[in-house]
Amino acid sequence: MSRAALALAWLACAGALAGAARAQTPAEQVARGVRAYRDLDYDGATTILRAALSMPGSALADTDRVRALVYLGASELYRDRRDSAAALFGRLLRVDPRYHIDQLVFPPEVTGLFQQVRLVTRAVAVVAPPVTELHAAGDALPIMLYATTFHSVDVAVLRPNGVLLRTVYQGSVGDSLQVRWDGRAADGNPADSGHYQLEVDSRGADGRVVHSVALPLDVSRVRRDTLALPAPPDDSLLKPEQAPGTSGLRALVSGFVTATAVAVLPSLVAGRASASADRFVVAGGLSLAAILGFRAERRPQPIPANIAANRALQAAWQRQADSVHAQNVARRQEVRILIRVGAARVVGAP
Repeated sequence: MSRAALALAWLACAGALAGAARAQTPAEQVARGVRAYRDLDYDGATTILRAALSMPGSALADTDRVRALVYLGASELYRDRRDSAAALFGRLLRVDPRYHIDQLVFPPEVTGLFQQVRLVTRAVAVVAPPVTELHAAGDALPIMLYATTFHSVDVAVLRPNGVLLRTVYQGSVGDSLQVRWDGRAADGNPADSGHYQLEVDSRGADGRVVHSVALPLDVSRVRRDTLALPAPPDDSLLKPEQAPGTSGLRALVSGFVTATAVAVLPSLVAGRASASADRFVVAGGLSLAAILGFRAERRPQPIPANIAANRALQAAWQRQADSVHAQNVARRQEVRILIRVGAARVVGAP
């Protein structure tokens, strides 16, 4: 068979493989390419895996994409296309900088090339908790960076319009590094509620940005609810502060009896000729005193012990109310920051 006929046959076979692959799910297609690699059919594995990777981005899960890239890179290496294999390994590391090739699955020539590519590929994976609440001094959103190799990175929080809000970190990263953002802008004030973006730029040896990862941040400023004031003491807890008065008749009768006695017994009051006038003055005074005593005894009488107990109860309630008021003032001034983190995505890579 001529070389042209062989080429046409190979193209027909590749077309048939690609057609069959299109009938499968993305995960099944990747699994089929892996089986072809293990059967030493590197040409077939390359065709199937490239078809899987050419599908729309949402069709292939990241785990399947990484698996397809590593097996495709190994297949290309065995097809004597070392540069293509290195490019695929670099692409894999930009998708998942934390990936480490399994030395029990792949032979030394594959793992050796992968490690060489890792040393020259500058990229980071960014991981943060999905929800973080900052409510005290020192609280911050922890952000883990996982790097392919030692290099310089810039970590910054950007406003929705792309303007810098706060530089979080500038420096080197090795295997991993934790940086923290306290939810504040560069001026030290809490960030306003809104959508922000944490961006991590990896820089090459010449200082240029060679890889960028973005992490969406949704920031909410939340004020604490105020406390309800304590209810005043119930009337049932208060003791009566006054005792009911008497009829006052005893004081009135006693006063009038005394006044009458003074009036009719002038010799007991004065021995002078003018004693008659004096005894009537005294009698009038006693009568007035009797009337006043009558009115006083009819009025309710205070109970000092009960009054003191009620004042103590009211003072205790007032102290509680003042304490709650002070706490509410502090709560109104206190601002909590709630940060929700979205899925990381690569926003710039060669």
